[in-house]
Amino acid sequence: MRKTIASISIALGMMFAAGVDVNAATVHYKDVKESDNFYPSVQYLLDQKAISRTLPQFRPYENITRGQVASILAKVLDDRLKEIEYTEWYSGANFIDVPKTDQFFPYINKLDWNGIMRGYYVNDSYSSPRAFGINQPLTRGQFAGVIVKAYEIPLIQLQSYKDSGASPSDIFNGNDFTYPWGQEIATLQTIGILSGYEDGNFKPSTPIKRSQFANMLAKAANGELYFLNQNNLLNDFEHLGISKDTAMEKIKSLTNNTTVKYLASYRDVRYLNAVTMATMIYKEGDILFEDINVKMAVSKDANGMWKLNVEKIN
Repeated sequence: MRKTIASISIALGMMFAAGVDVNAATVHYKDVKESDNFYPSVQYLLDQKAISRTLPQFRPYENITRGQVASILAKVLDDRLKEIEYTEWYSGANFIDVPKTDQFFPYINKLDWNGIMRGYYVNDSYSSPRAFGINQPLTRGQFAGVIVKAYEIPLIQLQSYKDSGASPSDIFNGNDFTYPWGQEIATLQTIGILSGYEDGNFKPSTPIKRSQFANMLAKAANGELYFLNQNNLLNDFEHLGISKDTAMEKIKSLTNNTTVKYLASYRDVRYLNAVTMATMIYKEGDILFEDINVKMAVSKDANGMWKLNVEKIN
């Protein structure tokens, strides 16, 4: 019997982060216990060489500053950042509160060049000098904005967020997203990176603790997040005789799969009608749906881009 193959090349896919082995490093900090819910996240940051291996304290309950965030994030992103192109007209980032001798300058400089953390104009005018706020605490809203930029996460459409059953909160007034971070926070909420409080609010102006930042960053970086066209994926199942409803049911069951994890489906601002599917890919391999005689083969092509092939098992 001839094997039938429907191939999905994830043209809309975007890599979120490199794979993570959270067991590779030993946490030596005196103020981080194995019973702490942020212990694996601190392990991850140590493994990425993003935080100190020599300082005795992690200070998990202190606010994390924007300078510290720049240092950690630049190390985690590493080779995914574009190299700075110096010229006779450009010698690096120019912030009034970040001298080039500052320990955080190389990281701030790299993130500024990549458009991830740009600081602000002192007098709200493009003609005024820029400040980075190096010693200011990073807020939850700022975190959302930084992560969306760092990993090019497509923002959720307003109508899609409404259709998801969103309740009014401090990021969504029932009719529109609140400025400036409502849409970014709503997107991270949708894909499971940032959650709200018991009262339904998200407190975008609240500073983030170092332990909270570690948890959210590690959650975002524990695999490779790809966004793909859900309609194309379901069509490929349908070509094999599997209804779209059945295919969607099978895909949504992959919430704890160790090869591909289903995160969410939503309409993003790039396309009017297409539904975007967010998935976290951990490794190459086959996912078997034996009851419908179909498998998804997960692999990388010659350019290092993920591919999903939907095939009949026999």
